[in-house]
Amino acid sequence: MNFYAIDFGHTNYKVAFFKNGNISSTCIYSYSKKSITENLCNTIKEEKFEKILCCNVLSEKVINSILKNLPEEIKNCLKFFRSSDCQKFIDLSYKKDVDRLGSDRAINLVGASQKTNKDLIVIDSGTATTIDYLDSSKTHCGGIILPSHTIINNYFNEILDFNFNEEDFNKSVFSHNTRSCVENGSIFSAYEVINNIIDIMKKTKSTDPDIFVTGGNAMHVIDNCNYSTIHVESLLFDGLMVLGS
Repeated sequence: MNFYAIDFGHTNYKVAFFKNGNISSTCIYSYSKKSITENLCNTIKEEKFEKILCCNVLSEKVINSILKNLPEEIKNCLKFFRSSDCQKFIDLSYKKDVDRLGSDRAINLVGASQKTNKDLIVIDSGTATTIDYLDSSKTHCGGIILPSHTIINNYFNEILDFNFNEEDFNKSVFSHNTRSCVENGSIFSAYEVINNIIDIMKKTKSTDPDIFVTGGNAMHVIDNCNYSTIHVESLLFDGLMVLGS
């Protein structure tokens, strides 16, 4: 079966084409670039497909504005998955309203759950960094959300009355200008703290989980992580494949 999968993230959107159960191509687009409708139409028409599986974390208003100009033949093939759809494969921790859990987090867990029989941690480092724990019985124990390096830097850019990016950057805890202080602080806040969270999760659960890392900033996590990790760039698409099978 050949199909497309689309990940509508906060910063960009990704389109993958699955051929005979494997990803044969992936495209990443920025929302600020060309027309989204034009990009999707041009990308999707390149291969014959049976369906388009989707994950969306944008607001209903925003995603509807994106989809309204798509041709009907594409709209009719779109299948959006929510966190509640993942309950067939894993038991999610958000009991009062499971769909308040970001669908990307749930779908990542579905993808990772097919790759190991052990307890696992999924770290998705993108616009924000999410860390979720799934035990070997496929029960989601919960997780945590951290501000990303970019979010922290953008916040300081907004509150300061000058552009600190004009200053030189030196990587040191003994920073000598505002940019270096902010950049080094945001790196520690965004990445070094992940080790502490993993420490606590491992100690609390008394296990040695497999740690899967995905997302646009995955390599920064891996470079700063004290533990062995498994980088899976396509983890969300892997989860969509499971859900759509």
